[in-house]
Amino acid sequence: MATKSKSDWSIALSIISIFIAVLSIGYCFPHVIELVEDGWERSTRAIAYFSRIIKGGVA
Repeated sequence: MATKSKSDWSIALSIISIFIAVLSIGYCFPHVIELVEDGWERSTRAIAYFSRIIKGGVA
């Protein structure tokens, strides 16, 4: 059963919104990767620090 959209512009607006979403992801992707790398570096430093504390070493 096929239904017709009430708006003839729905397909055009959907394509425009998808295009804007792709541009947004493309623009933000390097920043997201940078945040993940910084978070990974900080996490590994924290894990090393806590493992030294648990083992009884001096920081």
